[in-house]
Amino acid sequence: MDYQSNVIDNCVVLLLGILNDLKGMIMLIPKSMKAALLKDYHRPLELVDMPVPKPAEGEVLIQVEASGLCFTDVHIWKGEHAPPTLPLIMGHEGIGLVVALGLNASRLKVGDRVGIGYVYGACGHCRDCLTGGENYCPHFDATGYSVHGCFSEYVCVRDQWANKIPHGITPVEAAPLMCAGAAAYASIKKTGVQVGDTVAIFGMGGLGQYAVQISKLMGLRVIAVDISTEKLVTAKELGADETVTAGDKAGERIIALGGAHGCVNFAPVTSTWPIMLEACNPRARIVLTGVPAGEMAFYTYQVVERGLTVVGSSASNRQEMNELLRLAAGGKVKGVINEMPFDDINTALSELIEGRVEGRIVLTMKGADF
Repeated sequence: MDYQSNVIDNCVVLLLGILNDLKGMIMLIPKSMKAALLKDYHRPLELVDMPVPKPAEGEVLIQVEASGLCFTDVHIWKGEHAPPTLPLIMGHEGIGLVVALGLNASRLKVGDRVGIGYVYGACGHCRDCLTGGENYCPHFDATGYSVHGCFSEYVCVRDQWANKIPHGITPVEAAPLMCAGAAAYASIKKTGVQVGDTVAIFGMGGLGQYAVQISKLMGLRVIAVDISTEKLVTAKELGADETVTAGDKAGERIIALGGAHGCVNFAPVTSTWPIMLEACNPRARIVLTGVPAGEMAFYTYQVVERGLTVVGSSASNRQEMNELLRLAAGGKVKGVINEMPFDDINTALSELIEGRVEGRIVLTMKGADF
């Protein structure tokens, strides 16, 4: 009897241990969720209750903890970058926990913290996908544009495209890295500059602030350019070697500082274009990331005589995202972040549109525990 009792006791202890382990893996999923819905352009987003989505094959369901607000969301909200259909849940800088797996979604497990970026997925077999240009795939889908995004309590993403968030980064810190940080990283790499070269970074909003830090980690000399004196002060604190106030004499001032071997534009205005053309050294590369609404013009000789190259840059590929996350996990890249509750999303959108934000806005979900 004593032997049988010991066996039973041991089995009970083992069972309790297994149940305790499972407890941390089981996440109760409600039937409905709160979401911010874009129904009409130029109108406030509607906070609505809607069904929690179910992950399709190859997808995972994410409980959103934090979501960054990007100027691309403004373009979508205005209809300047009109999505295929409305209503739409915008948002493509999400961080959250995996709470359910769809069929054949085997890369992630319940409880993983992941990030959701602009690229929901691509075909995976075209020339662009196979050569590191998956973010330029003709058939890629964009999160918060062609599929519902992260301005909600839950979102479905393809498990092969969710980015695992390393330890050492909080959800609030990680959210803007999914687009702003990754786009800045990819843009600086596209300049092709070498250690010791000078890069002029135009626009000291969130992307520009990340780009300053990334450029310094790459061993570059940084000239920060903006119309805002306050933003230039922040750029200096983040490591910029020189600052230049944007204006008629800005190009001349950059040339006086030795000129730029690479220029990156994050400002959504056309007025930076002539400054960059003037500021470039021979064979410099101009990278355009910000998307102004207007057209930009130039005289051919401005590009030809100095052998300039103009490159567009949109989002990042997964390898660039992972490289950036490793830098951030080591504390080497920090964002200037304004944290706001999700319910204040329309206030946050207004502040971004009106230019009253320094850095990035991150919306946090009620009840998120981090």
